[in-house]
Amino acid sequence: MYSAIQDDLEIVGIVNHRPGSVATGPQGADFDPAYIRQAALSQEAAGYDRVLIANAAVMPESFATAAHLSGVTSKLGFMMAHRPGPVQPTYAARHLATLDRLSEGRAAVHIIAGADDREVQADGAFNTKEERYRIAAEYVEVMRRVWASEQPFDFDGEYYRYRDAFAMVRPAGGAMPVYWGGTSDLALDLCGKVADVYALGGDTFAGAGALARKAHEAAARHGREIKVLMTMVILLGETEDAAWARAGKLYEQVTARSDGAITMGKHDKDEDKAAAGAFQRMLAQSKEGERLDRCLWTGLNKAFKGRGNNSVLVGTPQQVADSLMEYRRQGITRFLLRSPDQDADAAYIGGELVPELKAQMAAAKVGA
Repeated sequence: MYSAIQDDLEIVGIVNHRPGSVATGPQGADFDPAYIRQAALSQEAAGYDRVLIANAAVMPESFATAAHLSGVTSKLGFMMAHRPGPVQPTYAARHLATLDRLSEGRAAVHIIAGADDREVQADGAFNTKEERYRIAAEYVEVMRRVWASEQPFDFDGEYYRYRDAFAMVRPAGGAMPVYWGGTSDLALDLCGKVADVYALGGDTFAGAGALARKAHEAAARHGREIKVLMTMVILLGETEDAAWARAGKLYEQVTARSDGAITMGKHDKDEDKAAAGAFQRMLAQSKEGERLDRCLWTGLNKAFKGRGNNSVLVGTPQQVADSLMEYRRQGITRFLLRSPDQDADAAYIGGELVPELKAQMAAAKVGA
């Protein structure tokens, strides 16, 4: 598998809607346009290919944020998290296509079904998670029809029905990348059916490799190919000891916070079980040991009780790149690399880790 992906790489960052770090929590105003702009520009300068703009029932709207950033950046792509349901897929298809044309082909969408039933109920969704995945798959099917159709079309699905659906605007490339997450068999199968990129959380080599293989197999069952992206928190140091010292200090800061740091939102309680399958995997990691594989640290998964995506690679740029290369051998070619303090570390990751990773990729290609 590795020989087929030697030249394939995408580095993704993240733009939040307000300043802050894992250690300090959110800071300043509840929504800070100047900060959003600067965060995007700094990651563009650091060489990131695109950034994730997250979304949830109570968060600022990702499409509007991407529209703003498309006008102040020139190369940076945007992966907008988007939950099917609050708006119709025909409308979302036109909205996304408009954003893609305004940004000259830099848009992508990350379809999220919603990790927790209570969280999505804030937007009026009272269906099951399995239903939300089926709705999401049909939603993407409709969007693709809108992007591709040169004439008005009818659609009769399980969840959506249209007559003479059509759009006067299409994405620059005729469609745009669709990212998709989830660890259940249903989520993986539907990902293989409708998505371009399977997005998984940070995991061990074995765990990530198993999920990547399932995603590739699911796509093959539907006569398609798919890429795989993994999110990983990165904690670098000039030396191994320095990097682990940062990890130890960070754990102390997070566990000392008294502002609800270990819960993910107002719906969560300290005793709640992490709802998403991916979050349950994070919690299980923390129980396997503090350090796994070469430099995988589970401390933040322990501190956050599995909620969130907080698996961390700790070490020098070379050590972390070594681990990322192993994930590549497992079929993962895209990495969302974020730091506990993205504002401080984006340039370090882009200037030291990514070049080291590319150098190792080049060396592996020569040696193949």
